[in-house]
Amino acid sequence: MTAIRPAGLDAFLRKPDPAIAAILVYGEEGDAVRELAQRAVRKVAGSLDDPFSVMVLAEQDIASDPARLVDEVQSISMFGGSKAIWIKGAGDGFLKAALPLLEGKAQGNLVVAEAPALAKNSQLRAQFEKSPHALIIPLYEAEAGEIAALVEQSLAQDHLKIGQEALARFIELAGTARGLAKREAEKLALYCLGNERVGLEDVEAICGNDTGSTPDELVDAVFGGDVEEADRLFHDLVRGGQDAGRLLGVAHMQALRLAEFRLAIDRGATADQVVKQARPPVFFRRQRLVTAQLRAWSLSDLVTAGSTLSANVLAARQNAGLAEAIAGRCLLSLARKGLSLRLDR
Repeated sequence: MTAIRPAGLDAFLRKPDPAIAAILVYGEEGDAVRELAQRAVRKVAGSLDDPFSVMVLAEQDIASDPARLVDEVQSISMFGGSKAIWIKGAGDGFLKAALPLLEGKAQGNLVVAEAPALAKNSQLRAQFEKSPHALIIPLYEAEAGEIAALVEQSLAQDHLKIGQEALARFIELAGTARGLAKREAEKLALYCLGNERVGLEDVEAICGNDTGSTPDELVDAVFGGDVEEADRLFHDLVRGGQDAGRLLGVAHMQALRLAEFRLAIDRGATADQVVKQARPPVFFRRQRLVTAQLRAWSLSDLVTAGSTLSANVLAARQNAGLAEAIAGRCLLSLARKGLSLRLDR
């Protein structure tokens, strides 16, 4: 198995290993998976839509004619040069057709396949992981640092810079989904075109969702013990297009951060000190709410909440059809816990 991070794809493509017959990119973020696949296809073939250098096949095309994949891999471009075989929506049909490539029995044009999130017991994932003739690129949820770099690079294309406080607020509002962050950064760049710097007020004016509610408001309601508001905000955000699993992830990050703050408090700092000195900074409008949460939740309560959220994030990913129900139940349960802790304080 050859597994690399998304950032390593360009290095591989600059000097590809001839033993690698196929690349599999998979993950929950369809836009980001598609972008990586496009990058590979463009590097190999020099184009995304030249019919003589790019063969685009869907899962159903391969499933109905498994032998076609090997035929395309071994075909020669009419005008010479490299050819890419681009598979969209790869699944079991693609796996059956790709076995000769994974076993080293067929070589030629590079196959670039994109697939949705794959569980550990997925046969497609398992076969690619154990093959020495395959490259896999699992695309997991981005970390805040990756999103920050993506935003800065996107804004720099329009000669814009963004301060750390505005950048931190951008991530709080847009989250860590690569596709959404990129679209929000493009909107922000258009709004600020002609300026030199993106300010906090610009982020506040442009970023977020169409409902007017934010994930931050949801997690503050949850850990603040406002059960009715947490329920309202959750359904408001989901109706506005927010992914229920991602909302669980935001709550999980809040639990971890509160636990970090709580640990500092238990070592002698005050709640006001840890909130005001936090890096990245806590948005000033949230500082009072976060401070109140720290006074209600103990470190052990936060550790338990973090474990509960982590388990539910995984359950939502493994059961996409039930993600909204899983997330709603978990967040309301934590909001009730927050209410109980607040009343007992």
